[in-house]
Order: sequence, then structure tokens, then C-alpha cells
Amino acid sequence: MPPSRSSRSSLQSVDLRALDYLTTPSANLLCPICHSPLITPVQTRCLHTFCSACLSLSLDRSLTCPIDRQPLSHDEVTPAPIMIANLVNDLPVLCPNHELGCGESCARWLVESHVREDCGYAVVKCVKEGCSGVVERREADAGCLHGEIECEYCNDAVRLADLESHLRECPKVSSECPHCLQSLPNSELVDHIPECPEAIVDCQASCYGCSHTSPRLEIGAHETNCHFVALTPVLQFHAERISTLELENKAIRQKLDLLVPPRPLATPAAAASTTAQPNQVNAASSSSSIVTTTGRDMTSEMQDYTFHLYSEYEQLRSDVERLNAQIRELDVKQDMARINEGLRYNDEMTGMRAAIDGLRMQLHWLLANRREVGSTGSPAAAGTTGRSVAGTASAGDARRMSVDSARQVVKL
Repeated sequence: MPPSRSSRSSLQSVDLRALDYLTTPSANLLCPICHSPLITPVQTRCLHTFCSACLSLSLDRSLTCPIDRQPLSHDEVTPAPIMIANLVNDLPVLCPNHELGCGESCARWLVESHVREDCGYAVVKCVKEGCSGVVERREADAGCLHGEIECEYCNDAVRLADLESHLRECPKVSSECPHCLQSLPNSELVDHIPECPEAIVDCQASCYGCSHTSPRLEIGAHETNCHFVALTPVLQFHAERISTLELENKAIRQKLDLLVPPRPLATPAAAASTTAQPNQVNAASSSSSIVTTTGRDMTSEMQDYTFHLYSEYEQLRSDVERLNAQIRELDVKQDMARINEGLRYNDEMTGMRAAIDGLRMQLHWLLANRREVGSTGSPAAAGTTGRSVAGTASAGDARRMSVDSARQVVKL
């Protein structure tokens, strides 16, 4: 007796990150790293919640919190509160095999047991002893599908599991085209259907509003006279321009949100609940007053938000003006410092120039005195017979000493 359907455990593993959720999860239940619903949530000492695997991988690269960049180690990570894990595990998800045809949905904590025990599209081991193949659970009761049989049309050996797909492609099997009803081999039918002249197709300007459909053989005559086809370049240009403007608008909105965080506006229901008076007599008058009060609240909220933007702008402008004034003041101080330094250098250059001129005058005087001493007369010296030779020698020595001392002064 073959094992029951529920007793055959699936060989398929479930990737919780690849699941499709029936509802959009709350932003508070998303991991800041992988941006998916939390899986085995953990909490840091700075009260931030992450997936256990995501945070472990992040700490292996850098020992800091991924959000506030504070120092963080593996020992400072603890399991998140059980309430957070329960909220995430109770999210409804589709079966991982929903693309194959399974329409079941369940809570996330039940999806693994569903695939392992109940899903008809999960992969299980073949029931035949000695067969190492796998089949879908819904086909396991039909017996082993891994044996080969001979195709009755082309006499090729085909596995039982592949027989259906083989018959769709077998060159010996013919099928009718669903459009022109022409019988063609399956191998040619695959290429014929996309080009069949009897196939009903839409106008190429259907995306711009043309609703005409006709056989492919006649669609050319329509597109020749179609106004939408004639306007396609203009409409395409406007569509591209609109998409560009939407991207620019999105970028500007993101920059504005970074500069000034958006403030939530009061909803009509909340405003009505806060403005409704408990002791109102007339229901019609109360409803009208709620509507008007709600309108005023929303208008005042928008005015407050606009005033906040203006105040932020004025503050930024005042900061810029203050910085400009400080820069100008620094420029003036720098110019004055350069002028004072230049004046000091000029005074020093003037003193050095006066000292050089004084040295030059002394040198000229010494040179002139030496010429005068050297040119004094041999006639006057010859007529003075009363002078002795010793006196003459002493006078010459005195002049030589004075000249040497003068040279030393010049060198200094």
C-alpha cells in the first residue's frame, strides 16, 4: 500500500525572504538592512530591531549599529520581544508554489509545514522502490513517472513525466491553428501562431486610446488611416516628458522631506471626532459644523506647515547673510594685516638703504683721504733737511697704520 499523501515529506526548502505577502507589512515590522519582514528578530542595546542573520553579517564587517553608528558587539545583541516575533509570524503569505498553481495561503509560521506535508505542488520522492527521481506530490499517487515509453507517433523513447510536453513538440503530431484552423506539425505550429495572418491583433496605438482590433492581415490598412497612429510620435514624446517630470518631482519631494520632515494632516474622521460636541441638538447643523470645522482644521494645518517652511527659509537666509558678513570682516582684517606688514617692510628697507648710503660715503671719504696722502709732495719733503731719517720713518709708519685701520673699518 503506497504511503498517504500527508505522510510523504517534501524535499523542498522554504525561503522566508522570497515569500509573497497578502497584505503590505507595516514599516515597523521591516528589517532596516534587507527591507523585508523580520526573520528571527533581535534587538540591540540602542533598541533597534533587525533580522538575526542581517545584523550578524553587518557586525562581521563593522562593530557599529547600522542605524546610529554607535559601537556595538555581538554580545550586546539580545532576542527581540516575543510580541514582535508573533506579529511578524502571523502575517498571511501565499504558498511558495503559487506560481505553479497552488492557491493556498496561511500564516508565515505555518508555511513550512504546509509545503512539507500538504502542498500538492511540492517536490517529494518517487513512491517506487529503487527509483531516485522526484515528482510533485499531486502526481505521486499515479505511480512512477520516470520510466520510459515509446511515442506512438515518432517511436522515440520518452519518460512518462515528459510525455505531455513531448506530444506538444513531437514533429509527427499535427494540431490546428486556433486562428486559421490550418493543421500543422507541432514543431511548425509554434512559429506559425505568432505570425498567423488570421490572428486578431490590436492596433499598435492601442496604448494611446485606439480600440480597433482586426486580423493581422487587415491591420495594416487600418493603421494607415488611424489618427492615433499618426499622433503616436507626439503622444510618445509627451509620455516621456511626463515620466521625466514625475521623476524630477519625486526627487524634489525627497529633498524637501530631508530639509523639512512632513507633518501629518488631520483626516476628516479624526477632525470630526475631535470637533464634535456632545451636547448638540440638531444633527444636520452638527454635521455641517463638523465639515466646516474639519475644513478649517485642514486649512490651518496647511497654513502652519507653510509658515514653518517660510520660517525655515528665513532662518537659512539669515545664516547665509551672517556668514557673508563674517567673511567680509575677515577679508578686511586680512587686508589691514597685509598693509601693516608692507609698511613695516618699507621702514626696514629705508633703514637698510640709509645704512648702505652711510657706508658708501665713509668709503668715498677714506679713498679720497688716501689719494691726498699719497700725492703729498716730494718737493716739500726734499726741502726739509732738518728732519731726521728716524722721524721720517715714524711718520710713514703712522700713515700706514692709519690706512690699515681704515681698511678694517671698511671691511666691517
